[in-house]
Amino acid sequence: MARRRKNDEGGVSLFPFMSILACLIGILTLMISVIMQVKQMEREDRTEEEMARAVENRDLTNEAEKLKKENEELDERLKREKATAAQMAKLEDRKIALKLKLEEIEKAKSKDQSDAALQKLVENLKSEIASLKKERPPLVKQLEKLRAQLKAKKEEPKPEQSVVIRPGGIGSRTARNLFFVECTSTGIVLLSGENEGKIISTAAIGTNESYNALLDTVKDTRDSMVLFLIRQGGNNAYRWAAGWAESKYELNTGKLPVPNEGKIDLSLFNN
Repeated sequence: MARRRKNDEGGVSLFPFMSILACLIGILTLMISVIMQVKQMEREDRTEEEMARAVENRDLTNEAEKLKKENEELDERLKREKATAAQMAKLEDRKIALKLKLEEIEKAKSKDQSDAALQKLVENLKSEIASLKKERPPLVKQLEKLRAQLKAKKEEPKPEQSVVIRPGGIGSRTARNLFFVECTSTGIVLLSGENEGKIISTAAIGTNESYNALLDTVKDTRDSMVLFLIRQGGNNAYRWAAGWAESKYELNTGKLPVPNEGKIDLSLFNN
């Protein structure tokens, strides 16, 4: 193997590396020169009309990009304005509703009632009014049917005998404190509690304050239950009333059918 050539001082010679580097620089310079000449020839071959078209095309492209960007900005602004308009409309509707509610509360405040109680009372009254409106047509039809039957019989209806509810007839596992509710074809009648004799339509069972107050009393009374006395056609009212008492207040309930339409007598439970 040939030995490396050394200079007079004993170092390695860099002449081969420098020669290769000079060759590379020369080749790159030649390539750059050729490319520049080719580009110049291409420009010289273009006519003035082609150059004008190229410039115009460049300007149109830039203008199109600018218009596209402006269009996107306008679309975004339009969306924001539409959202703002819809929100303003909702706020206006909410403002009107709150104004009407405030007027109702201001009128009711003259009766020295709390705001929460007044609001709840208004909502319950509206619900009961709507329920009564729905139930009125069937009741009117039923009343007309009964009048027609009485007219056909041409006799006055005989008064029904009182129905005496006996403690022994409701089972041996009843609670010591019983609260009675009568179920009819149109709703329920409270036979116990402070609002005794209160008539409540079937549709208003879940919102009526009197019935809810009775259920609260039952819940606060130890060893108690609600006994439903079911008239003919009162199964629907019973299902609603008993379901509300069991699911909402977790109360024990019982039921007892009433054989006729006479007045219910609970005198045996007075003691």
